[in-house]
Amino acid sequence: MRSNRNAIASRVRSGFGAAAVAGLAAAAIVAPSAGAQTEPTGMIPKEKISFQLYNFLVPVFGAIDFGGGNYFPPGGTPNTPAQMQAAVQNVFAQMSANGFTAFENFNGTFGWTAAEYRAKYEEHGLHAVADHGAVDEGSWDARLAQAKALGLKYVGSGGWPAGTNMDTVEGAVNMGAVMNRLGAKARAQDLWVYGHNHDKELSTKLQYDTNGDGVKETVSALEVVILNTDPSLVTFEIDVHWLLEGLSYDQDAAVAFLRKHSKRISMLHVKGSDPTKNPQTIPSTDMSRVTDAGGPNDVTDWKRIFEAAADVDYYHWEYDLSLDPFNSSKVAFNLMNTIKFGKVRDEPGTVGGTVPATLALTLGTGATFEPFIAGAPTKEYTASTSATVTSTAGDATLAVSEPGHLTNGAFSLAEPLKVEFSKSTWNGPTSNENVDVTFKQLIKSTDPLRTGSYSKTVTFTLSTTQP
Repeated sequence: MRSNRNAIASRVRSGFGAAAVAGLAAAAIVAPSAGAQTEPTGMIPKEKISFQLYNFLVPVFGAIDFGGGNYFPPGGTPNTPAQMQAAVQNVFAQMSANGFTAFENFNGTFGWTAAEYRAKYEEHGLHAVADHGAVDEGSWDARLAQAKALGLKYVGSGGWPAGTNMDTVEGAVNMGAVMNRLGAKARAQDLWVYGHNHDKELSTKLQYDTNGDGVKETVSALEVVILNTDPSLVTFEIDVHWLLEGLSYDQDAAVAFLRKHSKRISMLHVKGSDPTKNPQTIPSTDMSRVTDAGGPNDVTDWKRIFEAAADVDYYHWEYDLSLDPFNSSKVAFNLMNTIKFGKVRDEPGTVGGTVPATLALTLGTGATFEPFIAGAPTKEYTASTSATVTSTAGDATLAVSEPGHLTNGAFSLAEPLKVEFSKSTWNGPTSNENVDVTFKQLIKSTDPLRTGSYSKTVTFTLSTTQP
């Protein structure tokens, strides 16, 4: 919008007449009528139903050593390396029998070479699609080499790259930069690096300009990381249980998050949630609230979750530290093998309208003083009219030129004419705003007055410094 000064000349007594044209462009969207709703028929392809090997920590490790003589389960005995290898092979056999064909690896190769380990699971008809392991820039090349040997597609961890955090905006932006560097190396070998959430990534809120419009919004730390990673290099695995935990079990918020970022999410951890356990600690990484996915205590609205996560490549069942993971796997497999759902795709579109630069001033009917009486006691006479202001500018000012004195031929009144406005400045746009205009003329008892009409041309100006 360029600067626009609108000067309108008028004559007091005979009236003020002026017009200005205002323009405004608008845009509208007409939504199509909704069609008949049908029951969704989509299902998870069986080859996309997967399990996380971490579920079998107890069978594989025997007991988890937490230090100081504390084990889980209490009183358990850790397995020897040979026992661990036998237990891993038993997991592969049983999970294949339970209908799974894919899994997400954990804890390396259990003492076998990559080729030997791959042979162990492939002989049971399984393929490894991802794994949790160390994500460190210094050892990343070796990690990628192992991933290629195992036939993986995704390489990541149960968290984030070593030495990074998303406690602050600066930390989250830096984490995105590190993920991009890891992703560039991974994509060069036809692999993908992925990030994996727990609850804190969602419960931690940051102030960030998500749209590049200069306005900061309150968003989760995870969203800042997502926005600072390259979609062609980095993808994400969302643990649904920790997503719900971090959002205090607001399932609508969880669905909204998945819908907003669905194109960036390649994998889900399908993990059940029971928020009735220790609710006073929500949100917190409290393992007591993990339950069977699709089991009787699971509150997760899986249909909506799966609909919202429209681009998921693999669905990994997970139940951290389950005491009976083989039975839990059957419950989860039944959920993923039978649930029917549709897909929800959100695509950003644009709609807009233009507002032409408008700086318009329209004056009302003429203003006429009552007759000036010569020799009468001193009096201030008043007359009034109105002005209508329309401005699309960032500011506007209504002013009047120095009015001077009313004249009657060669004679002028002794006192100057005064002009006052009910409002004369604006700090933003306004449309058709009425402004009262008051004229004041002081006539003293000793002022000489000439027979006839007194008048004066007065110029009003509406201007802006922010077009």
